[in-house]
Amino acid sequence: MGDTPIYKRPWFFIFFWLSVLVIAYLWEIVRAGGFQLNQVRILFDALCLFPILLLMWMAFFSQFVLPLTKTGDRWRIFTRVLSRLVGVKGPAIFIKNGKQEKEPGEEDRKGKGVLWLDSASAAVTRTETKIQRTLGPGFHFIGKKETIAGTVDLHIQNHAVGLNGQEKPFAEKAETQSDEEYKQIQDRRAQVSAWTRDGIEIVPNISVTFRIDTGFPEEGQPGSRFGYRSGVTPKDKKNEKADQESIRRAVLGESINPNYNPESPRYRVAWNQLPAMLAVDIWREYASKFTLSQFFEPCVEMPPPYEAPVAPTEEEIDPLTRAIQMKSGRESFQIALARILRVANHIISRSIAWLEKRPPSSSTKHPPIPPPQPPSPETKTVKKTALQAINEMVKARLTQEFVEHLDQHGVWVEGHVPELSREFQRLQGRGLKVISVSINNPRLSDTVDQAIIGKWQAGWLKYAKDEQNRINKRRELHETAAQDRAIQEYGVWLGEGIMQAPPPDMKNTLKALLKRTRSMIIRSDGIRRKMATELQYLEDILRWIEVNGR
Repeated sequence: MGDTPIYKRPWFFIFFWLSVLVIAYLWEIVRAGGFQLNQVRILFDALCLFPILLLMWMAFFSQFVLPLTKTGDRWRIFTRVLSRLVGVKGPAIFIKNGKQEKEPGEEDRKGKGVLWLDSASAAVTRTETKIQRTLGPGFHFIGKKETIAGTVDLHIQNHAVGLNGQEKPFAEKAETQSDEEYKQIQDRRAQVSAWTRDGIEIVPNISVTFRIDTGFPEEGQPGSRFGYRSGVTPKDKKNEKADQESIRRAVLGESINPNYNPESPRYRVAWNQLPAMLAVDIWREYASKFTLSQFFEPCVEMPPPYEAPVAPTEEEIDPLTRAIQMKSGRESFQIALARILRVANHIISRSIAWLEKRPPSSSTKHPPIPPPQPPSPETKTVKKTALQAINEMVKARLTQEFVEHLDQHGVWVEGHVPELSREFQRLQGRGLKVISVSINNPRLSDTVDQAIIGKWQAGWLKYAKDEQNRINKRRELHETAAQDRAIQEYGVWLGEGIMQAPPPDMKNTLKALLKRTRSMIIRSDGIRRKMATELQYLEDILRWIEVNGR
């Protein structure tokens, strides 16, 4: 503020031009005969003309303060400018990426205010007694007693918990470390620390990607590309209410952590902290089911991911709900007219059903979603490491309504019905949707690391031979499959050549097969170099058939 030149400051601009206008008015009065002769004129200008011109000026220019389009909004902004003129200042707050940008004490001002939310922000307002409204991107006018209850960011969020960089949680405090720095490292260690079934502590990094569970507008539809739908049609308003409900749940679902002091920044659990906290809890639950050796060996049998049946959309259930689009051309007009008649018939049938007090056709109702069924005995399992299995199960618990069941030893129970995920339900109740989860970089104490390295050094030759045997077996399988495929392709290629022009007798058939084989060898440089001897044999056989064949 101090670096701004005085002639560019707002107060200087206002007082400068006001002074110019006052001087010009006084000069006009002097030219018209002085103050004595123009007392009535001065009184009229001061009490009537100047206030009217001021109101007209404010009414005109207040419309350009915000990009308004509705007449009611223009009147509201005019009344707020008048309120500021008489000293009643309401809050004017800009919300960018879910964060409020305002002057100090702006939210404490009493009076009607304005909220401006960018395309990636949403907010919930309240009064002293109740929750008032849920606001999406755009401009909104708030009442005298209406304040902001909370804001959210519509961007995709990524929350990581755990250690930073190359921090060593199991190392003793170094001389170069301060007590506060060492305490922070141990605090981050405690956030994600888990114990295996054989009593080994593991400290990984956990990252969760999520967002507010709002829908995206279709191409050409109004709304925010970050996930907020709006519009004027009944369907658009229904979608907007659904998005507002998710935002409302996220804001009102914020809570506190009683394990921390009220002055601590961790005392308040914000809306975007819940997914990572749930991921940590699930990680600890599954880590206790496996031993340390299982974390690094593919010995855990996992079934394929459970796929829940998808409920049909409204347009799939009732095609009459689709929007009618008029296009050029006689055929398109006939199609649109037919659809209009179908909608009319649909409305008439519903009206008749209502008058007869009977339910409408069941074809327009959502068919019931079948309950989850246990996997069939033929389900093929895949062997994975415990860390891979835990990653899959944590993601499933946060993104799926039903998940497979693992017993206390991390074994998939065959024939067990998929169980309901309480974490997924809790996220839905908070208006959140998890996209992905990553648990990686597990850290162990130096003692455990040395024991694992020593074990590997003692049996590295056995591990290497086992790996070599697996590679050789896989290579033999690939070679056998490739040979079978090559023989089949070779036979098909020869057959196609004969079928195009069938020879009249056996001699010509044999010659055609040999010539087609020779041409295949000649066309490929690699095959010609490797089969030079075979190519000579083919030439000799062809000459022999030509001379001695019958």
